Amino acid sequence: MKISSKARYAIQSMLQLALSPDARPVTLSQLTQQQGISPSYLEQLLAGLRGQTLVSGVRGPGGGYRLAKAADKISIEDIIIAVHEEHVIRPPKSQHEDSLYNDMWWDLSERLQSFLTGISLADLMAREDVQRHLHEQHLLKGRQPETMA
Repeated sequence: MKISSKARYAIQSMLQLALSPDARPVTLSQLTQQQGISPSYLEQLLAGLRGQTLVSGVRGPGGGYRLAKAADKISIEDIIIAVHEEHVIRPPKSQHEDSLYNDMWWDLSERLQSFLTGISLADLMAREDVQRHLHEQHLLKGRQPETMA
């Protein structure tokens, strides 16, 4: 299974917002700079995340985006669905509803959905490999990955 770049960028954006000190808004420019994607593409992703009330926008000076819920209340599944990538975790409808393939695909889908529902944004942030990646991307602002655990 491969997570789409759309879902990956959405998850990375959510991680950046979760890491913002004191839940300060993060500007679109800051988000796009870290990920190397266009502002218009990221705005599309943020619109989906806003639509599912995962992020909120703050207007005016000092504005930007921030999490609309606590990181431990946002699942990875929530993020994937918000950017319309649910096909990653939900099987397509089959013409052969009784086929072995279809049964196996549905079982796999249910397990994947359960797995992604069980991982919160906070859980993802606590992973050592994620902390290392964020540190390498300079998103931890000088903190060592092991101090984040």
